[in-house]
Amino acid sequence: MARGLAQKEDREARETRLQQAIAHDDVDELHNLIGEEHQLLDRQSRGPFQNTPLHIAAAAGKTDVAMEMAILKPSFARKLNSDGYSPMHLALQHENYLTVRALKTFDPKLIRVRGRRGMTPLHFVAEKEGDNELELLAEFLFACKPSIKDLTNQGETAVHIAVKNGNLNAFNVLFGWLKRVNLIHILKWKDHSGNTVLHIAVLKKQPKIIKQLIKYTDVNVENSQGDTALKIFEENPWNDQEVAKKLQPKRCSTREPPLSLSKFFSSPLTSLEKYEFFFGFGDETARDIILLVSTLIATATYQAALSPPGGYWQDSSPPSNSSAANPNGTDTENLHQAGDIIMKGWSLYFFSIVNSMAFFTSIGAIWASAIPLLPRTNMVCIAMVILGTAFSYSLVSQFPKSEEGPANLLRGFYVSLVFAGLVIPVVVWRVHAGIIKRIDAKGRPIDTLLGSNGRKCKP
Repeated sequence: MARGLAQKEDREARETRLQQAIAHDDVDELHNLIGEEHQLLDRQSRGPFQNTPLHIAAAAGKTDVAMEMAILKPSFARKLNSDGYSPMHLALQHENYLTVRALKTFDPKLIRVRGRRGMTPLHFVAEKEGDNELELLAEFLFACKPSIKDLTNQGETAVHIAVKNGNLNAFNVLFGWLKRVNLIHILKWKDHSGNTVLHIAVLKKQPKIIKQLIKYTDVNVENSQGDTALKIFEENPWNDQEVAKKLQPKRCSTREPPLSLSKFFSSPLTSLEKYEFFFGFGDETARDIILLVSTLIATATYQAALSPPGGYWQDSSPPSNSSAANPNGTDTENLHQAGDIIMKGWSLYFFSIVNSMAFFTSIGAIWASAIPLLPRTNMVCIAMVILGTAFSYSLVSQFPKSEEGPANLLRGFYVSLVFAGLVIPVVVWRVHAGIIKRIDAKGRPIDTLLGSNGRKCKP
């Protein structure tokens, strides 16, 4: 019994020394204590919602000890205490920004740890006003891009939080960053009440934010109560006619009614979806194989067009009225110019058609694989059109003059291939995109349906 009492006193003494080591930010003493009792940190953090030593160090702003414990016990950095806060949450609450930055550098994914009310550190800095919080907001976005997609327990993004709290500076940072990383569609996401950022901006009477959002959001979208941004404005009016004018619904005689998510899933597959499944673009492995093989085929067929079988004439034939070349006037079919293809007749036609079909099919496959990523892949389409035009010109321009008629037919054939392989997929995508834009999913982002095959940011 005396031995057990002595052990208890030793443990209590080490716990006191641990508290002192944290208070003095003493890393060496921390390691001395761990050397005396290997289970010291674990014993201090038993239970699902314990205030671990890392929580205490982060709240106190003891960065050196906090980082040492984060290295020794990485799980502590993600653990929530009984109040629902992680060490980074506590460091933010106590304005220990050096500790926050150290934890962020140690593991950027800590920015995505959901605490009380589902709030992440990103949500926290989007809510608070101040220069330090504003700079941290920018640093968080830069360090962990997927964190912008994290939602609170109310389905709110960091943009919702900033607008809800009237934090114009935080909104400007978020808005500018979303445009730079091409994630502007997040502004259309709804919270659990079906409100987009625009709905909240109108409700909170934020005219500066509204004027920036108008270009990137749909004023016709309704929330769960069936209210548009204009209706909310009319129910809570303020003297700003410019805002009222901007919130007017966009009237278009060809506008189709909103499409619910259930109706979309119940409807037949769109042409783009059928196209993706048929060609295997829905599978990442298949997509990679198709791109690799298509690139090889495009390279080989383009090279074949530049160096056709038989090669080119190295010299020009004498004029047709020359007695040396045409003493009887019967050798006109062999007239040629230096640089003309030696092949002629059906051999030339067969080679040109088969080679060009293989070439245009390959660049069409390359372009088709980029269709789901439109409009970011517009340059791929432009490059493919230029490449197809260059290929057609380089091949047809080498035909001898005696084959001028078939050459003109091939030009028309090439134009048809360019249209079929490069233009039709764009039309199909635009039809699909139009259907997706009509979907009004209550509170849920539906951008992944636009040909991205459910790609998600990894946590």
